[in-house]
Amino acid sequence: MNALSNQQTLSSTRSTLMKNRRFFWQIFPAALLIIITSIFATTWYGTHTIRSFYYHEMQEDIGDRALLLRPHINLLLSTNGGQLQEFCRQTGRAATTRITVIAKNGRVLADSNEDPAQMDNHETRPEIQTAMSGLVGASLRFSKTLQQNMLYVAIPLQTDKPLDGVLRLSVPATALDTVLSSTRTRLLFGTLFIALIAAALFYSLARRISSPLEAMRLGAERLASGETDQPILIQDSHLPREMRELSYSLNNMAEQINRRLKTIIQQRNELEAVFTSMTDGVLAISPEQTIIRINRAAAELFHIEGQAVQGTPFAGVIRNRLLQDFLSKSLDDEITTRKDLTLMENGQKMTLRCSAHPLYDGENKRMGSLVIMSNLTRINQLENIRQDFVANVSHELKTPITAIRGYVETLLDGAMDNPEEAINFLKIIHRQGARLDAIVDDLLTLARIEDQTKKNEIELQLEKICPIIEAAVQTCTVSAEQKNIPLDIQCPPELMALVIQPMLEQAIINLLTNAITYSPQGSTITLLAKREEKSTGRNLIHISIQDEGPGIGTEHQERIFERFYRCDKSRSRTQGGTGLGLAIVKHIAGTHNGSVEVQSQVGHGSTFTLTLPAVEG
Repeated sequence: MNALSNQQTLSSTRSTLMKNRRFFWQIFPAALLIIITSIFATTWYGTHTIRSFYYHEMQEDIGDRALLLRPHINLLLSTNGGQLQEFCRQTGRAATTRITVIAKNGRVLADSNEDPAQMDNHETRPEIQTAMSGLVGASLRFSKTLQQNMLYVAIPLQTDKPLDGVLRLSVPATALDTVLSSTRTRLLFGTLFIALIAAALFYSLARRISSPLEAMRLGAERLASGETDQPILIQDSHLPREMRELSYSLNNMAEQINRRLKTIIQQRNELEAVFTSMTDGVLAISPEQTIIRINRAAAELFHIEGQAVQGTPFAGVIRNRLLQDFLSKSLDDEITTRKDLTLMENGQKMTLRCSAHPLYDGENKRMGSLVIMSNLTRINQLENIRQDFVANVSHELKTPITAIRGYVETLLDGAMDNPEEAINFLKIIHRQGARLDAIVDDLLTLARIEDQTKKNEIELQLEKICPIIEAAVQTCTVSAEQKNIPLDIQCPPELMALVIQPMLEQAIINLLTNAITYSPQGSTITLLAKREEKSTGRNLIHISIQDEGPGIGTEHQERIFERFYRCDKSRSRTQGGTGLGLAIVKHIAGTHNGSVEVQSQVGHGSTFTLTLPAVEG
């Protein structure tokens, strides 16, 4: 559960990190926005200030003009009012200024551009009202008469009597708008140019700040992914002290993690090697009855794939009910439990000695059980074979010894006085002594072959096969002729192999003797040697001895090469033999890196085949 919670927390953290923008894109757009906002605010303020300044200057200029014209207007009003309109028209054209004279009631007396009689009452005009109060009035607005923006400046005609009338001068505001538009355009392009330069400089600064952070982030990701042998290299010599110390700390952490990881990996590999190479099956199970780990020996024991079953319930992998109950019980026990279980695996009986030990983690918390399974099947088989061998060899030795002692006692009891019985008893004693000698010789032969094989004292020599077969046949010819059994030999002369000539001859003699012993009178024994070329490129020599004897049952064929094993003990003893001949053949075949096998059917004879590696002749 803790591992699942940690994984969910890590996933949530990664999701949050993916939503957050990179440091560069957090600082650069914000700074750029601040710069642009500041520049445009400054531009707006500057434009507004220039507009106010220029408006004030024009107002002052028009006011000065009005002050210059006021004496002439007052003179005309007092002497010759009929000339006032013409004066205003001519003076207005000459000064490119509209001149308007307004009476105290707001009626227009004269205007340089329009007919005063057709003009509206100007009493409500803001500049007129201001001038009526004795001050200089000014206003910038759209003129319905002229259909354009105009700057109006009005002054009282009499400083001491402002209600006597007003003199108003006005000029088009086009010049003001043109100057302001030009100024605004230049300021706009200037501010944009400054903004671009500032953006470029700040982009460089932001990259300089974010690049080392990005390099450290990538280094941390490599560190998290296990690449602890690659240090974080930052080439900037003007890196801030905090960042440089952070990179040093990350590299130091990576070095320590790398050193600890190597130690952990080495220890894990050592434990894994020990765990894998153990001949006993080892199975670690969790309290949830799932498989934590399983070694190769246990996987082979149950014929499963070790890596594939980890994390799966053991009940779905181990089908034996007895073993399932033992594993389940071990999870409830707080002490070591041991039990021998007899299971059936692939139709064969298997004995396991199981030991279950409580399994704890580093915090001394129970995390399951560790079960060690020792396969005692082979040990039990070897023990049975040993017991059978001791019993058989004791029986085989005791039988002739008992016969010898019995007939010796009979002779001592008076049978020696009867020459015929004495001679008969002595022949039996001689025969039993020869059988005892043969058993001892065969046991010594087996012991010698095993000893030489263990000590690696066997030296194989390149020999032709046919002469060895012929020598063995000559040895067995007399016993074959006594039973009128012809020996049919088929052997290509070019067959050669690395062999020990006396041992191979002894193996063929044993097989021929066995075939002659169990073959009926007048039957035929065929000895066939041939070469076989395998598709794998390996060449073999097969030496087969086929008889027409009673055959061997299927149930005996797997054990026929064991020591003292007999298919029919009563018939075997009456026909002689020590019970070690085929065992000797098997050991000789193994010494030559070969094998021996039998094919037989009851009532149809037997074929023993000795197989050896071939050599080009």
